[in-house]
Amino acid sequence: MTTAEPLYDSLAAHLDALGEAQAPLYLAKAALALAQALGDTDRALGILRECAKDMGPA
Repeated sequence: MTTAEPLYDSLAAHLDALGEAQAPLYLAKAALALAQALGDTDRALGILRECAKDMGPA
């Protein structure tokens, strides 16, 4: 098991439990909480940019 697997599993479980309508709000709250816990705004912003790469508009 990689270090990311428990995080992915937990994220997926919460998203499933909350449902599609609540998913965007949950993801935003989770991203902000994790960025704050990281304690490095520049690094957090870089991670957000990387996550958005190659996704294109919805």
